[in-house]
Amino acid sequence: MTDCAIIDAILARRSASPRFLADPVPSSDELALLVRAAAAAPDHKLLRPMRFILVPEAKRVELAEGFREAKRERDPGTTPEEIEQAGQKAFRGPMLLAVVLRIVRDHPRVSISDQMITAGAAIENVLLSAAALGYGACLRSGQSATSRRVRETMGLAGDEELAAFLILGTPTREPKPRADDLDGLLTVWE
Repeated sequence: MTDCAIIDAILARRSASPRFLADPVPSSDELALLVRAAAAAPDHKLLRPMRFILVPEAKRVELAEGFREAKRERDPGTTPEEIEQAGQKAFRGPMLLAVVLRIVRDHPRVSISDQMITAGAAIENVLLSAAALGYGACLRSGQSATSRRVRETMGLAGDEELAAFLILGTPTREPKPRADDLDGLLTVWE
């Protein structure tokens, strides 16, 4: 560890498995703070190329059906058990936030990659802030997140993409340590 609290928090952050997240979840005030942290990400021209959707318990049934339909469309030969497993993903973790990308594809000064970096930084700010508040969190994506059917289920606009889901809660056990293999992460241009 270092003598810098911010760096120590960054180095200590780990993803928590949804299986080991429970209530309590962030309060409405804490959730507002997490969104403020997301908005603090570097954002050239303040395009806000992302937004978050809180998925309440009551809507998870609809999301589960969207996941099942997406699985059927993707793999028509799938078994009923696999379809049910796809639907169960909607019920993982006590709090579920959808991360939605709103990329301006033809902006004259801000590239698509700049906007994607902003969204990634916003997600990391949420993860770090959740950890600072004592919550565990993880990011999940996959084929369902990019499915037309799931996008329709969630009512996303035509120019929006579902990037991932943030799962939050109180950790019931310590996350597994991460091996800090930095080999090849930094090179020198020669």
